[in-house]
Amino acid sequence: MKKLLKWFLAFLGIVACFYLFAFVFGVWGSYEMKKRFDIGYGASTSPRLVRLEIGDKVFAIPQNHIWSRDRWQDGKVTGVNLQALLPNFEPYTETNKQEFEKPGWNREISFLLSEHNIANSPTGKTSMTRKDVYERIIRSVSQQLKPTKDFPGPFGLTLKKWIKPSPGDKELYVGHKKNGDFYWIKCDPDNPKEFPSCSTYIEYSKQVTIHYTFSKQYLSDWKTIDQGVLNLIHQFEINAKQGK
Repeated sequence: MKKLLKWFLAFLGIVACFYLFAFVFGVWGSYEMKKRFDIGYGASTSPRLVRLEIGDKVFAIPQNHIWSRDRWQDGKVTGVNLQALLPNFEPYTETNKQEFEKPGWNREISFLLSEHNIANSPTGKTSMTRKDVYERIIRSVSQQLKPTKDFPGPFGLTLKKWIKPSPGDKELYVGHKKNGDFYWIKCDPDNPKEFPSCSTYIEYSKQVTIHYTFSKQYLSDWKTIDQGVLNLIHQFEINAKQGK
């Protein structure tokens, strides 16, 4: 009986060791896998500058402004996703990270800073201005037999309203900035969208564009937000291209 008990205890010990080994190996494997292959969304409070070459520009961007982990290393890339908080375009920090993590947009504004090269375009253009993109939107809508009419909009904007709207059509607003530059922005309708947002496009240079999105509740600040986006990206820009 004692011998059988000893064998049973020894067997339990072997099983326990096996499970402990499997647990430790699993934790280590998970860590290594994440370290090597986790290139999705991220959040970092590090202000370390990341040097990225995009199109004809080079930027030194704080890591806590970048929310795509695959862009946390220096190099040449086609684009990078950025984040900040309105109204002062603060990066992700220990003190404000709860604001970024709230559901919906709230004070968050996101950017796609990307390379834009359409040298093979039928029009022969190598870039698209904000007005070009707007005119493309209008042409696309017109092809769907939904011409627009102008209506007075909020905050000094004009609302381009579809004559035959479809469910889910976005609101398209146009206006002019203080310096006279043309401006447009597309917004979600208030209902049934729980967290409506607005987005627009800027031609930053001949090869670099900015697409940015923010909560519709801040549409009244469209002029200062648009200028703030330009100021922030300009702040990141450095003069020399890599390797030169």
